[in-house]
Amino acid sequence: MPEIKKIIIILLFSLTGNFIHAQLSFTRDTSIHVIENGKLLKMPWAGGQNFCQFSDIDLNFDGKKDLFVFDRSGNKFSTYLNNGTPNTADYSYSDQYTNKFPFLQSWAILLDYNCDGKEDIFTYASPIAGIKVWRNTSSGGNLQFTLEKNYIKSNYNPTVTNLFISQVDIPAIEDVDGDGDMDVLTYDFNGTTVEFHRNLSVENGYGCDSLIFQLDAGGCWGHFSENASNCSINLNQSCRMSFPHESPPLYEVENAHSGSCSLCLDMDADGDKDLIVGDVSCCKLTLLTNGGNAASANMTAYDDSFPSNTKFVQQTVFPCGYFLDVNNDGKRDLLVCPNQPNISFNQKSIWYYQNTNTDNAPVFSYVKNDFLQDEMIDVGEGASPFLFDYTGDGIADLLIANSVLIKDTDSCITFGTSNVYAYKNTGTITSPFFTLDTTDFAGLSSQLPSVNNLYLTFGDLDNDGDQDMMIGDYNGQLFYFTNTAGAGSPCNFELTQSAYPDDGGTPIDVGSNATPQLIDVDRDGLLDMIIGERGGNLNYYKNSGTASSPQFTWMTDSFGKVNVKYLANYGYSVPFMFDYNGSYNLLAGSYYGGIFHYNNIDGNLAGSFTLLDSAYQKIKEGERSTVTMNDINGDYILDMIVGNYRGGVSCWKGYDSLLTNILIQHSFSGLSIYPNPSSGEINIQNTADKIQNIEVYDVLENKVLIQSFNSNSCRLDLSEFESGVYFLKIRNFKNCISRKICLIKQ
Repeated sequence: MPEIKKIIIILLFSLTGNFIHAQLSFTRDTSIHVIENGKLLKMPWAGGQNFCQFSDIDLNFDGKKDLFVFDRSGNKFSTYLNNGTPNTADYSYSDQYTNKFPFLQSWAILLDYNCDGKEDIFTYASPIAGIKVWRNTSSGGNLQFTLEKNYIKSNYNPTVTNLFISQVDIPAIEDVDGDGDMDVLTYDFNGTTVEFHRNLSVENGYGCDSLIFQLDAGGCWGHFSENASNCSINLNQSCRMSFPHESPPLYEVENAHSGSCSLCLDMDADGDKDLIVGDVSCCKLTLLTNGGNAASANMTAYDDSFPSNTKFVQQTVFPCGYFLDVNNDGKRDLLVCPNQPNISFNQKSIWYYQNTNTDNAPVFSYVKNDFLQDEMIDVGEGASPFLFDYTGDGIADLLIANSVLIKDTDSCITFGTSNVYAYKNTGTITSPFFTLDTTDFAGLSSQLPSVNNLYLTFGDLDNDGDQDMMIGDYNGQLFYFTNTAGAGSPCNFELTQSAYPDDGGTPIDVGSNATPQLIDVDRDGLLDMIIGERGGNLNYYKNSGTASSPQFTWMTDSFGKVNVKYLANYGYSVPFMFDYNGSYNLLAGSYYGGIFHYNNIDGNLAGSFTLLDSAYQKIKEGERSTVTMNDINGDYILDMIVGNYRGGVSCWKGYDSLLTNILIQHSFSGLSIYPNPSSGEINIQNTADKIQNIEVYDVLENKVLIQSFNSNSCRLDLSEFESGVYFLKIRNFKNCISRKICLIKQ
């Protein structure tokens, strides 16, 4: 009989454990309001934008052109639905269409090349630097793309080979010669003259639905050249190359020049195409005016401070233009955004110019420099969120540290800072409402003036009842801030220790991009520390001191054998460990954007954790993902905020299932339930806070019992229930936890 009981217990616990794990889930939540500078943001959780390319496409088949935005930060694309308000730029973020698009890399332009009324995709093709085409094969309201060509070919005379577009260039794909099919204009591999690849689809009798190209105009369309060392333009240039000639050797092309972009449009209603160009060495756009005709271009004038009739473009480096109707007036407008990550202004990087004239003779008037970005949380490059009650009112606020915020001075000069944005929760415990409180939390800009890539974690390191702060930085070191405010008061952080040391007095240094988390890893009642780093591994430091005087002892730089590298030389691991139904789980952000999920941690600190998923919940908001959790809506279930390198965040609500609670457990550190298994009577004790009530559920989520208490010690009598597995939902004043128990009747 004892052996039979043992078998029953093992089966019941293992089966229900698997059921619980399978139910763990989060759903995107865009309902929580955010205010910045008195303005209610329209789409705060859209995730930020940095270095974007813009196209229009009807995503939901309602007859209105929506917005497709491709961001070079992590090759992440976003979709925005057009609400169709006349004469108004009115978009709403919607992520439901992003999984309809294929993987895209470096650049992406959407346009209808085959005249079927549906936008196709032209994008960078690797590894041989060219153009890949996906045809829009949508039907019946289902958005769909089918690969048309891995590489577009062009006749370079005499060789037909890959039409070269570098990884950093953006070509102009447009009907340049006015015959009805799409041609390609792109800088040659030296980056000084523009090649015209004429589409011969119409000439060959195929209409506009084919992609047959030939290098034309002697390799220098428009008879102009750009200076190789600066942005100056030379007109009246004879072509350097004359037919026949061959395309550049493929082994040379990727290192040939550093980047150019082209926008082809008719600026003066004369029936030929003018050209707006940007370059990686320039901070302005240049308009070249075509004094020739559609068949034979000849650039006769240029404006290197375009548009000169209004505030002209100054974007530090490599601005690129995009021509599309933004405000629903039937005339295409101009959007300008940098095409160079890491050194461009990254929070107000999308300049919007309204077309105040006609579509074929546009006049652009400057409107603003933060199109879309002014309606979302965007802290620059990199967003590392942390849900933490810094006001002491008992509800979680939102802190977001950036990697760098690059600002401009309106003179093509930038400077970068690292900031921590603080969004105070001005709502309630059940209805969060975040309001931007400061862009310089704790005065960190003056306390750490030369430190960047900040990452924050909190814990009571001096055992005085309030939460102290530890910050990791770009150089891999730590900074310790003491909270001098006292428990229940708004935090006041003072820098106590730079280059925070280990137990031997040597500064802790993990190499680069330290991302610490303070948590009691070994459950001995003391806060330990795990630290992510650029390499993608995790470092574990055990607290071998006391609650009021921690001493961190290095244990391993391969904690759990975790490594989040994925097709890269680095991983940028960011750990977030949490307790799920009595067992630790670990989420780790990564460079490629997927969130890695591990369990099998407790009792296995020196072993290998079990990787359950490298794309947790299929959440992939962009590269350099970071994760924080807390209960922000008062349902006792952990919610999640995910940051990314575009500088924004997304919000995810914990799924409310009785058997899948991932619950706040700070007030249950002294919880014990015994005996378990039991024949009927169960004792529950919690040393931290008094238990308010206990609910009992069966495996079908039926509530079978509820009892109220106001004590640290309670007793449940379950002798009337049948043998099986049950779940206790235990509540105190603010928090809740679930535990499973097993009844074995005699």
